[in-house]
Amino acid sequence: MAAHVNNHSSVASLLSWSLRSLVANFSCHANHVHTLPPNIKDKLVHLMSKRGTIKDDNIGKVVHQKMRELDLSESEVSDLSLEQLSVCRNLRKIDLNAVKGNTTTVTTAGIISLVRSCHLLQVVHLRRCIEITDDAIVALSENCRQLMCLNIGGCAKITDRSLEALGQNSRMLRSINFGHTKVTDDGVISLATGKCRQCLTEVHMDGCQLLTDDAVEVIMESCPRISILIFHSCPKLTDRSRVALEELSGPNSKMKQVTWTIY
Repeated sequence: MAAHVNNHSSVASLLSWSLRSLVANFSCHANHVHTLPPNIKDKLVHLMSKRGTIKDDNIGKVVHQKMRELDLSESEVSDLSLEQLSVCRNLRKIDLNAVKGNTTTVTTAGIISLVRSCHLLQVVHLRRCIEITDDAIVALSENCRQLMCLNIGGCAKITDRSLEALGQNSRMLRSINFGHTKVTDDGVISLATGKCRQCLTEVHMDGCQLLTDDAVEVIMESCPRISILIFHSCPKLTDRSRVALEELSGPNSKMKQVTWTIY
């Protein structure tokens, strides 16, 4: 039994060493990577993701049709990479958050290309992808009807049109971050009273300069499962929002986290 465990450990260590070596010398083996089985590719992609070494010129060699998750937040990729994900028909989650400031290389065109192929996406992170426009989010809502979690915080070109499309199409949406965008009360009303109203549990709308107390009130009144509501740094909010929270957050409230700034 002990020998079996030791052998298994040795094989795992050898695999780990081989993958690290492959990542370090990827260019030397690039032409053969496509022959690897999906489970090995998944481990390779995970390692490359953590090191930020996935790029436009190698992503097509490591992705595969059974892939379910892809983290590109540490990697320097562009629309060219997203176009190569058309084979990933089973993709459920993609992380394109810009972790080192804003990014301009992922644009509306890339997102539209992605969602036209990957209809099963449930979790999409696009934080600080500042070239993303409403057209991308409309396409996402129309093509990916299982969408549950969306982060478009810091996507400064986003307006009410995106929230209107999500309210109309994204019945399963549970969590959304649209902080630091150009949305107004009208967009929030469309979202909070839309098809996702019974599912929404988490809303981040901090830093939205155009929102008023009406936005807070409609979420509290229309979304019975809301448990996290973030709306600090919204300069048009007044004490009305605090009162609304107190009135609607009784002893049986499901609220877990609320942050706000009253001006």
